[in-house]
Amino acid sequence: MRISLLVLLVLLTGCAALQQRITEPSPPAPCKESTSGANRWLAEINATRDQSPDRQQQTLEAWEQAFQASPGIDNRMRLVLLLATGADNVRDARRARRLLNGIDPLPASTGDRELISLLLMWLGDQGESARKLDILWKQVTTQNRRIEELEQQLQALTTIEQNIQNRDIPPADE
Repeated sequence: MRISLLVLLVLLTGCAALQQRITEPSPPAPCKESTSGANRWLAEINATRDQSPDRQQQTLEAWEQAFQASPGIDNRMRLVLLLATGADNVRDARRARRLLNGIDPLPASTGDRELISLLLMWLGDQGESARKLDILWKQVTTQNRRIEELEQQLQALTTIEQNIQNRDIPPADE
């Protein structure tokens, strides 16, 4: 779903020239699908969607090696997209964000820059959500610990009450 939205955004952005020509009287030129930049990055990451987690791990390792050998924008973006959207065992949003922040210079293509900007915003939102979940998890853990303590205290009080009720009270002397 996320990748589909990203593909749609990039394709719409890539057709900006077509949108401008629609308002002109001349017939619009068809939008050609590019084999570079965002379209290729998204096609490559889309090809990994149906891979098993083990296969995605292998893909991650191969793409990491390719990036180490040649840290250009194409290898960087393939790695970023896999780290951002891959299976749980390869997903690393923090690393993806660091790699995105390290892009210098930015690509010349407007669509490529917009994809990078969109990914940075999305990963930022993911990080904020993770921080909020961490805070909530700590609160729940603290509350659960307090509930356990109160249950133990209640059990101790119940035991004391039962002991008092079961005490043999000596008969009063007449």
